[in-house]
Amino acid sequence: MHNLIYLADDHAIVAQGIAQLLRSVPNVEEVIVFNSGMTVYEATLQKKPSIIILDIEMPGWSGIDTLKKIKSVYDVPCIMLSMNDEKFIIQECMKLGASGFIPKDCSSAELYEAIEVVLDGGTYLSEKISKILATKKTATNDVFELTSPITKREIQILEHICEGLTCKEIGDKLYLSTRTVETHKKSLMSKFDAHTTGKLVSLAFKYKFVK
Repeated sequence: MHNLIYLADDHAIVAQGIAQLLRSVPNVEEVIVFNSGMTVYEATLQKKPSIIILDIEMPGWSGIDTLKKIKSVYDVPCIMLSMNDEKFIIQECMKLGASGFIPKDCSSAELYEAIEVVLDGGTYLSEKISKILATKKTATNDVFELTSPITKREIQILEHICEGLTCKEIGDKLYLSTRTVETHKKSLMSKFDAHTTGKLVSLAFKYKFVK
């Protein structure tokens, strides 16, 4: 069987290193690297791979956004890859149908095992991730303070960002220009002190700024 793997990671050096490891996995014939969520999604529409590996922290569409988009079209096994191992993010990915979650600092043995398990139809969580999910929730009175208050319009835009919509799609819905939406998004990221869309979404859900 020709096993094709798509890997989406915007850090070229990291992506090349992971791709090289993947090409040495038994039963993996081809690995194609993409530098964004949108490009891997578009490629999936053209040709369905055996597995998609998604970096969570990508500009534009985060790995979570891309997972949602892909799962709305095809039931392709997706393994999430991230330096961010917050319990909430892991749970969100698994809820959206991810077939695995591995930290970027995983060993090559873990990567090989993840591919083999998922190709076999299973779900893979590295030992580190399994331990994080097994930990009991601590105090729920965590307080998150924004650097400045957010407006009603920003809340509206934040809700749509969390739904996985692009700035253009949000603009079309709210009758705003894409540039205006991008300005609001930039303001939100500054107020949340989030450097990526994925982080913004995770904080918005975690601290219940959106339902």
